[in-house]
Amino acid sequence: MTRYLSVLVLALLAAMAMAVPAQAHAELKSSNPASGAALAAPPEQVELVFSAPVQLPDGDAVTVTAADGTKLPVTQVQAVDRTITAKIDTAAAKSGAHTVAWSAKSDDGDTVNGTFGFTMTVVAQSTSASAPPSSVTPSAPVSNTPPPAASSESGGVPVWVWIAIGLAVVVGAILLVRRRKPETP
Repeated sequence: MTRYLSVLVLALLAAMAMAVPAQAHAELKSSNPASGAALAAPPEQVELVFSAPVQLPDGDAVTVTAADGTKLPVTQVQAVDRTITAKIDTAAAKSGAHTVAWSAKSDDGDTVNGTFGFTMTVVAQSTSASAPPSSVTPSAPVSNTPPPAASSESGGVPVWVWIAIGLAVVVGAILLVRRRKPETP
């Protein structure tokens, strides 16, 4: 019986040691603009901060879409350590709700992605020379963690838990079968 327990312990340790790299998924920790933010002016860039180092994915890393479905031009997207930044063309900005869709590649090679929303007010620029210039004070950078429902990141139960459960079931079945066999003297 101790031999079976020793094998079980060694198998569980081996399974957990192999599953540790699978936990390297990066999670979005904060953003600027923040999820749900109400801005008085268009942001000049989107900044995404993750829990682990990330790289740019294949395809678009950041898209900003207005409520009417038009996409704001996004340029100069770069990933540095745990942060992805992207410049937004503020001249194309519109008032109203906007959705930021993001995608990033974790160190383990898996791609994580999600979305969050913010609203902004864009002051129309006047074409008349006699109109007084409008002054818009940009809001201070706001950063907070997006609500869990706002972001669809890969997650769930870690792989090592499923491996441990599977090994426990297999070892339990083996022990049950061994116990039921009549021993021959």
